[in-house]
Amino acid sequence: MNDDKVGYGKPPKHTQFKKGKSGNPKGRQKSVPPHMPVERIIKHCLSELVKGQCNGKPREMPKLQAIIEVQAAKALKGDTRAAKLIIDLGHKHIAPHQTLAELAGDRPLFTFTEEERAKFSLEKLKEGIVFDDDPPNTIEDGI
Repeated sequence: MNDDKVGYGKPPKHTQFKKGKSGNPKGRQKSVPPHMPVERIIKHCLSELVKGQCNGKPREMPKLQAIIEVQAAKALKGDTRAAKLIIDLGHKHIAPHQTLAELAGDRPLFTFTEEERAKFSLEKLKEGIVFDDDPPNTIEDGI
């Protein structure tokens, strides 16, 4: 018997799938189903990365973060609608009992230059504090 017979269930050898190779190497194309729920569409859209600037430095961030950054910048410039939006988002998504330190996490709350640190050192601050029970030093301080 000849193995090269062509017929029903026996296609020619040159048209058969090669061993170890898929008949559909690229696979089925991925596409967004037309009946995807609105919630998923919004999540998908807002999670896409866009290029933007944060503190003057270019970086990639999700669209949602970029929108919030823009609104926060507008709020700082005096846009009351943007300020209300940011404050409302904060009230909705940040626990009201969190302290500033908890929100900052591992980041420092404030950063000072060496000059500022020297200017506002504990000793310098104590020099300028006047208590009510201290007697006045000069006539100009009051009698």
